Amino acid sequence: MMHAVRRSRPFWLLPEGRTPRPELWLYAAAVVAMLLVEVWQTSRVTQLCLGLEQARAASQRAEARLEFLRAALERQSTRAELTPVAAELGLRPVDAEQIVALPSEYLADDRPTAADGRPVSLLAWAERASRALVPEATARSRAVN
Repeated sequence: MMHAVRRSRPFWLLPEGRTPRPELWLYAAAVVAMLLVEVWQTSRVTQLCLGLEQARAASQRAEARLEFLRAALERQSTRAELTPVAAELGLRPVDAEQIVALPSEYLADDRPTAADGRPVSLLAWAERASRALVPEATARSRAVN
């Protein structure tokens, strides 16, 4: 038996296989570049949102601290401390015997009121009529078997 000796051929004599075309490599590189840009933009927006949230939280903490300090200052200030300041500003304490006359625009109207004390207006009557004519939609529960 004769064995056939198989010799390797040089690469330039080998038949050409399936090699990807350069334009496909270019398209693939462009797609990868676009995806990387998208990921970068998303991470940047996330970073900015986190910074904004931290700034908002810091602002809320500062406002709460300011309110707390103002309330503490108001609790600490006594009438004796405020009397000289009021005198400098030209304010005087309220006299119990002082009578104040208010203009009629500041007084309440003599309109009819509902049972709970609210005034009955034309808009309220229209709302009641519309509810009587068109019932509101209500959610119904489904019976699950």
